[in-house]
Amino acid sequence: MRMQTSVQRSGVRPRICASKIPRWVSLFRFLLLCILAVAPTCAQSQSYPVTAKPYAILDRQSVAYRGPIRSVESDLTAATAVIGMILPLKGSQQPEGKALLVAAQLAIEEERAAGPLPGGPELQLAVRDESGPWGQASAEILRLFEDDHAIAVITSANGTSAHLAEQIANKISIPILTLASDPTTTQANVPWLFRLGSSDSDQARAFCRRIYADLGLKNVLLVAETDHDGRIGSEEFERATKEFHVQPPLRFEWTDSVASSEPLQETLRTNKPEAIVVWTDAPAADKLLGIVRATQPTASIFLCSKAAQLDNEGRVSPPTYQAESLKGPFTVDSLGREHSIAREKFGQLFLAKTGTRPGLAAFETYEAVHMLSVGIRHTGANRVLLRDYLANEGKPAGAEDNTPFDPAGNNLQTFVLVRLQSENPAKP
Repeated sequence: MRMQTSVQRSGVRPRICASKIPRWVSLFRFLLLCILAVAPTCAQSQSYPVTAKPYAILDRQSVAYRGPIRSVESDLTAATAVIGMILPLKGSQQPEGKALLVAAQLAIEEERAAGPLPGGPELQLAVRDESGPWGQASAEILRLFEDDHAIAVITSANGTSAHLAEQIANKISIPILTLASDPTTTQANVPWLFRLGSSDSDQARAFCRRIYADLGLKNVLLVAETDHDGRIGSEEFERATKEFHVQPPLRFEWTDSVASSEPLQETLRTNKPEAIVVWTDAPAADKLLGIVRATQPTASIFLCSKAAQLDNEGRVSPPTYQAESLKGPFTVDSLGREHSIAREKFGQLFLAKTGTRPGLAAFETYEAVHMLSVGIRHTGANRVLLRDYLANEGKPAGAEDNTPFDPAGNNLQTFVLVRLQSENPAKP
């Protein structure tokens, strides 16, 4: 006792042997040190999404690589200036392919009548067939480049062909104008592809705005094919319904293997949809329209651009929505006075040539050929300079700034909902 008192009075703390410290105390100290060590890191990671900048940003409006050197050595020296086309010339989509070809030929005839190209080459078309097994389209696109020496290529509304053309164009440097509405074609920052019409995203929002916001409809049926374009388009429409905070549509998948129309008829009779959105190709849409009108005649019908490639003429829908005017079918098209005048002129030429009204894709093809022809007159037979012209970059003196594309290749025109005329007047 005396010894302990003297130590306390002297202020000297007695040493405690480490072996006498309980193990749970040592373990507790170790865990506490670990927590204190990682706390700053955790705090930093929690604040990262708010305060820290991302490592990199992919700017869809800025593409660094623009192709090979721009010089006269890159000009094509053939006696003809060739515009290539990849179209469905066989199978169920053959009528669409033939209509697009007629439209392109009408534009070529008008351009030839306007005078020769600079340097004297004659403007011509080279057409290849995209129909057939997987891979044929890519081989045919390569032949347009290697064998036909095309300056640019126009593709059909087939999204698969557009993606194949995009990949080839990025390697061999050739401008591509596509009718495909697949929005992913312009999301890869490939500076060679330009979309002529509206994307699936544009169409989906336009349909949702009319169906849900303007008309206040709720019971909607989405009929979509199971191929690439049907899957992408239907996903865009379902995504648009989420943006509008409305009930998603009932989805019906249509395939070529459907033996009869009975499954769709049963769906229509059971659910009685107020609006039907069709995301298929034109032949399938033609069958579906007959089924819908026979089973659910009061439903309003909305066709994606690929489904609307029928022999019909688009008419702008009226601003008032009377009940008798809601059946449609409706689709999405560009708006503008000059556009309407050119469409009327083309419609008369096409009608005189074929005896039928042109579809929307036919007019887009007609415009594409004229656009490329005007570009070639300004840039010469040079693929890279023609790409710059389409992208509104580095235009030569006197060139018009009228190509409607943003840096990603999307069409910047104003798109509106239009009604399709279902009657085809007889050939005069």
